[in-house]
Formats: sequence, C-alpha cells, structure tokens
Amino acid sequence: MIVYKISDFGFSYPFANQKIQLTGEFVIHQGDFILLQGASGSGKSTILAALKGLIPHLISGTLSGKILYKDQDISHLNERDLLTIGYLQQNPDSQIVCPNVFDELAFGLENQGLPREVIEQQIVQIMDKFNLAHLLNREVKTLSGGEKQKINLIAILLLKPEVLLLDEPTAFLDPVSAHEIMNILTQYATTTTIVIVEHNLHFLQNLVNRVIQINENGAILEADLRNIEWNEQLPKQNCKSINHDPDQILSCKNLSYSYSIKQTLLDNINFEMNRGDVIAIKGKNGAGKSTLLKLIAGIIPSKQKFYLDNVAVHKLATNQRWQKLSLLWQNPEAHFLFNYVEQEINDIQIIADFRLTDQAKQSPFTLSEGQKRRLSLAIVLQNKPFLILLDEPTFGQDYENKLSLVKLINQLSADGVSFLIVSHDNNFIQAVANKVFTLEQGQLHQCEI
Repeated sequence: MIVYKISDFGFSYPFANQKIQLTGEFVIHQGDFILLQGASGSGKSTILAALKGLIPHLISGTLSGKILYKDQDISHLNERDLLTIGYLQQNPDSQIVCPNVFDELAFGLENQGLPREVIEQQIVQIMDKFNLAHLLNREVKTLSGGEKQKINLIAILLLKPEVLLLDEPTAFLDPVSAHEIMNILTQYATTTTIVIVEHNLHFLQNLVNRVIQINENGAILEADLRNIEWNEQLPKQNCKSINHDPDQILSCKNLSYSYSIKQTLLDNINFEMNRGDVIAIKGKNGAGKSTLLKLIAGIIPSKQKFYLDNVAVHKLATNQRWQKLSLLWQNPEAHFLFNYVEQEINDIQIIADFRLTDQAKQSPFTLSEGQKRRLSLAIVLQNKPFLILLDEPTFGQDYENKLSLVKLINQLSADGVSFLIVSHDNNFIQAVANKVFTLEQGQLHQCEI
C-alpha cells in the first residue's frame, strides 16, 4: 500500500530569500523505514513538516508540487485525519505545551476524549517501558534537552500513529538512551511507517530498508543501502600533541549544586583547565552537564569556587566575564537578537566560513536547525574569548560541517583558546578532545578518550 506520494515539492518561507525546490518523485510504502539524507539546509526538516501536513496548515509560505497521503492531497485533510501521523521535531523545546511531564503526556489522549483512568494507565505503562517513571512528577523546565526529547517521543507514541516522522531523534540523547529509543522503534517498525532524518547513522544500520537522498541540485534520489557509510569516523586531530605552558585559566573547587533540597545534582566537583585545553564532558541525560556550564558562565548565580584567570567568576562584572568566555546554549535560537543573519555576524568572512553566505539577508529564525546551530556557533566565536563553553555543538550537523568544526577547534586550540565541551557525540569527542570526563551521580571522573 502506498502511504505517501511526493512530486516536485517546492516551498519558500516568508522573509526567506531561498526556495526549497525538489525535483522528482518518490513514494513511501506502508511499513517502510526510510532514512532521509541531504546537506544542512537542503529541505529535510521542511519535507517532514509537509508530510505531517503542517505546510500549509500551520506554516505559511509558497507551496508547489503535490503530496498525497493515502491518495488524498495532504493540504485538504482535516486535523483528525492528520492525527494518524506522529511528528517529532528537531528542537525539543518547540513541541512542549504543558508545564509538567504528566500533563504533557496526557494532553493528546485527553483531546481524544479518553477516560482519566485509561489515560493514567497508558502513561504509567509506557513510562515504565522507557524506564522513565521517575520523571512523571517533574516540571518540564527542569528536564535536560535529552529528557525533553524522550517525553516528546513518548507523547507521540501514546497516540498510536500509523506514521512516524522523526527529525534528529538522537541529537540530544546519551548513547544508552539513543539505543533504548532505537529498540523501541524496532518494536514499532513492524506496524508503523517511519521516515527519519538522522546524522548518527550507526544507530540505523539494522533498521532502515530505504535511503532517500536530496542532492545539491535538489534532485530526489534513492540510494543503494550497500553504499551508505554507516560508521563514518571523523579524523583524530593532533590535540594531544599541543604543548602549552601550564597556564591555568579555569579552576573549579569543591563545587556542589542542587535545584532542590531533595537531590544534589553536582557533588564536590574539582577540575582545572589550562590554556589550549579541549576538554569534553559526557554523561547521561539529566546528569547536570548543561548546569555545570551555566554555573561556570555565571548564568546561574552562585558563590561557588570558580576562578577564571585566577579571579573568582562571581566577582567579575558581566562585561568582564563575557570578554573572557562565551557559552553556546543548547537551543540555538537563544542566541538570536536581530532580524537578519548579517546583523548577528557583521563579518562577511565569518559568515562564509560557516557556510551562511546565501542566508546573510535571511531571518535567523527561518534557517534550518543545522544552519541555526552554525550561526549560534559563529556568534559565540566572533568575540574571540579565550574560554569557550559548547553545549552540544554538533546538534543538527552533517559530516562535512562536523569536520569543519573539528578543524576550527583544533586551530583555535593551537592558538591558546580553551574549550569545555558537553556532548553525546563520541565520534566528535574522540576527534577533538585532549581530556574527557564523565559526569555521573554528581561526580566528575576522568576517563579514556
């Protein structure tokens, strides 16, 4: 049975100076597990939004071509028809509507008119299945990005969709959680049609039965599974060989922190960074990695013992602190202040280096998620601080953009710039880091690269 038929799809967003124009036709059959590939900005996320029916119902713009869902033009279907299609967006914060986890999971079921006791039973069952029952009473704002993404996926699965559209589902997940998600998807793959955009291909090798690629000219092509590089590795840079004088630029002494009196998140952490260090921190979702970066940057007010160039961070004026360090937020949009990309970065060479020349006169909010991440990185780097804190810098990036980032970090590190990187991307960590730590149960432990 043909579920989707896509023909010569084209779309341009308001205030965007580029149009996504895909030439060709492809069909999606019931039970397909399709990997959708293409360079950042090629239109992958836009296609998923169109397959969900958000274009043109909720996302305005100029549409051309045709998408048929079960032999009907998807633009003519009503909301009830579209409930059979589940859509996980790339940015975890863009899909959450309720203040606490239970209400977020119950929201869709309540709209279907199910009795309260049935809703509670289904939520408890699926949260136990995901080993996430401990999150049920949490406020959403206290969750990590990875935990939010899990809740978004569970909320979709509770509605028992016939189609799953997944946009970078593992981008914010630690490796264990990513494997758990893929195991769950394996169970649904036998009865559900799945289309996924994903850069961590090693999770998908045994699941995907088709690969659809968008080339640089916008043509839609079907790839041979045998030609896909499922475990493409970034080359290891020579970070270990960089020898600087032991010039300490950051130290953390006896750090403990908690958001509530019931649980200590960070417990007596001590570490130091020297000039030119590239240090990576790994850990499970919710371990406190992003919190640690915010504490160092002074985003979370604290009297804790952080010393930046031998000066206590909390004693630095805000402008002094931001001259010395920059923080890359997990959500790229948190960096944007202006109407156009060229206003965010007033250096045409930096815009070119981050492959955003064609988007210079475009609103930052109309970029693809991968382009947004590149722009946020450029914003962080343009002030040339000597300490840069990066929270999931490879989110939404394909291999070429990751490779460019690896080379950039290596170059800046050689010039004495230090990086503290939070990431679940082990391939990226192995390529850039000269030290790796794991944050687990409030403790920071150095581990093998």
